[in-house]
Amino acid sequence: MSVAAAAAGPMAGPIAETPENVQLVESAKKKAAFKAVEDHFKSTYSYVGIGSGSTIKYGVEAIAEYIKKNPVEPGHNIYFVPTGFQSRKVIEGAGLIPIAFDSLPEDVMLDVAFDGADEVDDELNCIKGGGACLFQEKLVATRAKRFICIAGWCSIHRYSGFFH
Repeated sequence: MSVAAAAAGPMAGPIAETPENVQLVESAKKKAAFKAVEDHFKSTYSYVGIGSGSTIKYGVEAIAEYIKKNPVEPGHNIYFVPTGFQSRKVIEGAGLIPIAFDSLPEDVMLDVAFDGADEVDDELNCIKGGGACLFQEKLVATRAKRFICIAGWCSIHRYSGFFH
């Protein structure tokens, strides 16, 4: 598993929810998402998994910007497999083409899947499951050639188990 993380803050771990801290956390998520897409997305891909949660909106934003700078060849489409209703709406809002997981051709593997995590520890173990899309996220991740976990500094802990 590949993990993209941004170190855009003074420390890792839970922080107080002040407006300044919320802005720092969101900035870290966005930086991590743009770095993950820069390192792991190509306009030649055909199928891309898109997870759920607060980080993935930045991942989709980064993909849309990447495609503007690196256009898809004429006649080629990239289909994005959302793991929930919210991620489907984010995909559609970015002008990308969503496709339901159960509509994928049987022999197709996703080129890559992007998702966030509630926690990532020093050994890159990820804790997921704070939301309602966990089963669909697991289906998409296991169908992908590569799974990229986008995590900002507030999700990175020395040991797992802080999420509640």
